[in-house]
Amino acid sequence: MPKVSILIPVYNREKFISECIQSALDQTFADFEVVVVDNASDDGTWQICQQFAAKDPRVRIFQNDTNIGPVRNWLACVEKARGEYGKILFSDDLMFPRFLEHTLPFFENPDVAFVSTAVKIGTSPDYGKTNFSLSIKDQYISSARYFQFLLNARVPFSPGSAIFRIEDIRKNLRLSFPTRIPRDFTLNGAGPDVLLFALTVATYKSVVMLPMADVFFRSHPDSFTTLNNENEVEKGYRAALAWFFAEKLPGNYWAKYVARSWLSRVLRTRKLISLTKHCYEYEGTGEFYEALRVLGISLYIATIEIAGLQ
Repeated sequence: MPKVSILIPVYNREKFISECIQSALDQTFADFEVVVVDNASDDGTWQICQQFAAKDPRVRIFQNDTNIGPVRNWLACVEKARGEYGKILFSDDLMFPRFLEHTLPFFENPDVAFVSTAVKIGTSPDYGKTNFSLSIKDQYISSARYFQFLLNARVPFSPGSAIFRIEDIRKNLRLSFPTRIPRDFTLNGAGPDVLLFALTVATYKSVVMLPMADVFFRSHPDSFTTLNNENEVEKGYRAALAWFFAEKLPGNYWAKYVARSWLSRVLRTRKLISLTKHCYEYEGTGEFYEALRVLGISLYIATIEIAGLQ
């Protein structure tokens, strides 16, 4: 069996899929398979996948009879995987040739939950801007420190930046979460993606975040983060992370997260949103004293950030 399964879920990406698959095949580490599951594309995507599979036995392709939605298609890829480790590669993105060579050695440490790299984001790799690049001395991060970074959105939410043990992907990549206000997390994947990181880290002592950019996230008009209809991406992330911090972590994580998300909503909408209602929507009780506590944390965060700008 191959050491690594590179998992490519795809739907109607005839413009990008060749470059995506080729970037996987160009890895300097040789022991891998590429699993492509086509979600009933009606453009030329499937024909391109067939051409790659005919030329290279490392490429295994599958096609759904009907479109099952993005997150179920991620899981379809995982179901087909045979590797010990799993790397999700979204079909409009790329991985640079040394991604596996750079990341795999860190799994010799059983305390490491996942290994990610910095991310280059842009319309093409030549014009991308590097994001999430920590210093070399910070590449080993304790789980507690990772959650602080997660609170402040200083880490990638897309699993395209990381590699995991396949058993953790199978366990922690989920279709739904029992949030207070029911939400269909399968529509765009905002929520299940970041909770794959969070739920995995919760059972390990540390993560590794490498400072070099070994993946490229493509910005284009059809990506779900660019479309972001009715702010659904942010709503998905807020609901999923509020549930995680409330249910899975002790201490003030939930209050800090809800305080920060409330401030973000107020600044974005320029409206004073009811804090009791906000707390209730995001897994709180909605009681007065809870809102008062969150308000205190919000004012502290705002004060620190204003001081930092001066």
